[in-house]
Amino acid sequence: MTITGSLVPNITIFDAAGRIDEVKTRWHMDWMFSKGVDGLFLTGSYGAGPLMSTEERISIYKLAKQSADGFKGKILLPHVGCIDTKTAVELAIAAEEIGADAVGAVPPFYYKHTDDAVVEYYKAIINAVKIPVYAYNNPETSRYTLSLKIVKKLQGLGLAGMKDSPLSLGLITQVAYGAQEAGSDFQLIPGTSTGWLPLYHMGVRAAIAGINNWAPEIMTELVRATFAAEWDRARKAYLVMMSLSDKLHFTDSTIISHMALYARGYDAGFPRKPMLLPRFDEAKYGEILSIIEKGFADLDLPFENGNFKPS
Repeated sequence: MTITGSLVPNITIFDAAGRIDEVKTRWHMDWMFSKGVDGLFLTGSYGAGPLMSTEERISIYKLAKQSADGFKGKILLPHVGCIDTKTAVELAIAAEEIGADAVGAVPPFYYKHTDDAVVEYYKAIINAVKIPVYAYNNPETSRYTLSLKIVKKLQGLGLAGMKDSPLSLGLITQVAYGAQEAGSDFQLIPGTSTGWLPLYHMGVRAAIAGINNWAPEIMTELVRATFAAEWDRARKAYLVMMSLSDKLHFTDSTIISHMALYARGYDAGFPRKPMLLPRFDEAKYGEILSIIEKGFADLDLPFENGNFKPS
């Protein structure tokens, strides 16, 4: 399979006591799908996967399946990466049984692992399921950087593609162009909206964009204009998206997503502790709303706001 379009590393919403708020999390999934998001990358960094138990992560996969079934053609790409191989494999099997389209996994983290250990980790996941497996290159969190040598080795073992967050130009161009030269369907998916437009011109057809958590309409318009070859519109949408992303890059992306949803008038619950939201009476929420409203106005997109006001 080839994944196309705009996916989201969606947040998991918790209540004040730290329990998963299934009602709000499901609302958020449905809301993003209704705004044109093509798929969910579940329980990754944004989704608090490393802060959740195996059972909690599987419950999010099930919730996402229920949401996706209410729409047409939506993609479910659960993140199953763990500190240990056994749990990663269990999550991958559970995701396949639930009906996920593919799974992704960050390398085993915290400890410093050899290349051989990382290869064996991915090999175990690939061999455990029939659905495609994507490696997730995120050295900031895993303490391991996937090299071209290891990516090629994993391709030989059946790896379907790579989600890449740091966007190291040397690596991603060699991976993408190398697959094209070999006639392989190995897929590179940026784990960010940064670079969407130039990367499209080198053959990239999907991105996992954090902005979809709080302004999916803008990313949807960017992707629509790109696939329609409306290049003036696509360039304008890309610059607006980049400006929004830059201005809202002042703290952890998960916290920003919650804050931006609150700024738009939606009840976004809480992140899981130790993450903390700023007080709701802080001026930053108003600043965020003004920034988002300007982005919509610059693109002449209708702006929808909720009516929730946190106390």
